[in-house]
Amino acid sequence: MSRRVVGNAASVMAVQAGSYILPLINVPYLLRVIGPEHYGLIAFSQAVMMYFVTLNDYGFNLSATRELAVHRDDPTLRSELYSAVMTIKCSFCLVSFLILCGLVHFVPRFHSNGAVFFASFGIVVGTMMFPQWFFQGIEKMYWISMVNLTANLIFTFGIYFLVRNSSDFLIAAIVQAAGKVLAGILGLIILFRTEHVKLSRPTLAQLRYRLADGWHLFMSSAASTLYTSSNAVVLGFVSGMTQVGYFSAAYKIFAAGQGLVSPMCQAVYPHVCSLAHRSRELAVDYLRKTMVVIGGITFFGGLLVLFLAKIIVLIAMGSKYMASVPVLELMAMTPFACAINNIYGTQGMLNFGMKPQFSRIIVFSAFANILVLVPLCYWFAAPGAAASALLTETLVTVVMAVVLYRRGIDLLPRLSDVRGQIASLSFFAQRSYEKVIG
Repeated sequence: MSRRVVGNAASVMAVQAGSYILPLINVPYLLRVIGPEHYGLIAFSQAVMMYFVTLNDYGFNLSATRELAVHRDDPTLRSELYSAVMTIKCSFCLVSFLILCGLVHFVPRFHSNGAVFFASFGIVVGTMMFPQWFFQGIEKMYWISMVNLTANLIFTFGIYFLVRNSSDFLIAAIVQAAGKVLAGILGLIILFRTEHVKLSRPTLAQLRYRLADGWHLFMSSAASTLYTSSNAVVLGFVSGMTQVGYFSAAYKIFAAGQGLVSPMCQAVYPHVCSLAHRSRELAVDYLRKTMVVIGGITFFGGLLVLFLAKIIVLIAMGSKYMASVPVLELMAMTPFACAINNIYGTQGMLNFGMKPQFSRIIVFSAFANILVLVPLCYWFAAPGAAASALLTETLVTVVMAVVLYRRGIDLLPRLSDVRGQIASLSFFAQRSYEKVIG
């Protein structure tokens, strides 16, 4: 990995660490206070919101980011791109709210807990407003982490001061959604004050072009959400909210590990976009080295979680959540599979002109997941949902690797790559340490 990207990722991870340490502090408190059933209800509502978040993103976090990374020095294009993307996002947000109103009115499970679902919709609004795709495209991801850290601080204090017993579960849902809305507002303030983006009325042709450009990525994102968020949703319908609570409690640990790796993937993507625009060979060489770093971190981290799962659950969640131990054990290696298929798919296939193939793989895997998810949830409850997630991510990784290899693109690292990245990791660790103590 280049020193520029490593340094950028180190800056982000130093701040991002705080964003993920804070939830690891307040989530155990929340789990103990409101209990598995109410925590499962909140997790269920948030999983449903992920469908709407995916609709609002419409693949712009990849398609618009890639376009911005290539043309970041053109202020006119940046303003036009932002205006078109946000026009579409606002329209989809309104559609999402109308769909939610229909679900709450007609579906009994939604109707009986309508307040929780409407409270959680703040996640959709906040995510829609937050210009993460823009900051990522111009490689200023430090702002992303700073805003998320601020929002998580507010969320942490809100949880400790406002949530005192199990009847406060609605307040917990409101506080979590409020954190996302706050992040969205702060992100917009920073964007307009630092990047001088000017709003304009997009033409119909511009809107059509953005929709067409993001279509394949939207389909793949929708399919990806289908085999991630659907695990909690299907589990809730099949096995009840308590099992969702066990599954989601373990998923928080998985998300924390995944979140610490995400800044590296975010830092790599615009750089790979730029390299692939110049030369496929340069991008392939760079991705081989990246796989050593990200793959190594997630693999050894997964082994650590696998061997310490029981201790982690007991300390972080309490004795009431010991049913989450097998769930966490099955999830331990999922971040490794996610990291590798991110390199094959998001970093590789999307930058090598293989968007249709990428979308088809994700859609195929989503349907495969649904086929095994329902029986696994029925037979094994929460551990079944975790097993389905691991199997699906592994399937995605293998299929992407085969498709790329048949196109003559081999991203498996060479021995020289491994040696070279040891030096980069040392530099990265030093920079991260300096950022944290500084």
